[in-house]
Amino acid sequence: MKKVGFAIVGCGNIVANHLSGILGTPEAELIAVVDIVEAKAKAVAEKHKVKYYTDIKDMLRNKDVDVVTICLPSGIHMENSILAMEAGKHVISEKPLEVNLEKIDKMIEASKRTKKHLAGIFQSRFYESSLIIRKSIQDGKLGKLVLGDAYNKWYRSPEYYASAGWRATWDLDGGGALMNQAIHALDLLMFFMGEVEAVTAYCETIIHKIPVEDTAIAILKFKNGALGTIEATTSINPGEERKLEIHGSKGTIILNGFQDVTWKMVGQPEKKEGAAVAGGASDPLAVYHGGHLAQFKAFTRALLAGEVPPVPASEARKAVELILAIYKSSREKKEIRLPL
Repeated sequence: MKKVGFAIVGCGNIVANHLSGILGTPEAELIAVVDIVEAKAKAVAEKHKVKYYTDIKDMLRNKDVDVVTICLPSGIHMENSILAMEAGKHVISEKPLEVNLEKIDKMIEASKRTKKHLAGIFQSRFYESSLIIRKSIQDGKLGKLVLGDAYNKWYRSPEYYASAGWRATWDLDGGGALMNQAIHALDLLMFFMGEVEAVTAYCETIIHKIPVEDTAIAILKFKNGALGTIEATTSINPGEERKLEIHGSKGTIILNGFQDVTWKMVGQPEKKEGAAVAGGASDPLAVYHGGHLAQFKAFTRALLAGEVPPVPASEARKAVELILAIYKSSREKKEIRLPL
């Protein structure tokens, strides 16, 4: 059976995660990489013995490429994704899918028009710990959901923000600590708790000299009646591992980092499962690759089975909409109801 051919567009920090996902999936094959900086593309291509391009349009003429993965600055995901879909390729894009809903909706329209799949990377959903927690909640083991909290208290250095001109800009990064770093925690919180009905928030730039927020807090009301909070920052030093706490009438589940889970269920002894895994609290290159691998395996196998791959664009859109609602609440100093 022919393997699914992948091309990666963008050879920045996150390319290593996509390489791990593709190379670790038996049914997938890396065909090419693209970067406008030839040295970056050439270095990755030579290491993995594949073709490289400096123009996405040239790569899209390669008939061996079935899927394009987008690893570019967030604000140029739309144009490159649509180019790929119009060339007959499926697309899997890094988070956020784009920096505003208008662009995301154009991407979704292109996916429908071309009949090509468009998925967003939300690798935290694919850890075994996340899947077990979600199933436990769905099975009613926590009882009625009461509170869902996400804490993404990380640190990013001034050198990190200076390392690329698109970082911490509204046009190309879409925001700061929320849109770039905490979006995974926020998505995972909704993966567990369900969609959000209303939000009240504060977003500030306290430490870094950047035009977007480095610190944010939000109070959430979920559609199921539960309440919750989000705390997101890149301004505390040293950073702390990400943590999610899910509280119900029958117990509490605490997820520390990616796979360290504490279960506190009524009538049962406290139980700890999993192990600590590096999560990028202060080093963006330290983010664990296992989630990307699991998502790429699921994406590839869904394609081969003729199924819709996980985290379709309509689902990946939700995290961006919530973050935009948080920004709007902070800006207008009032509660914002969803959908926007």
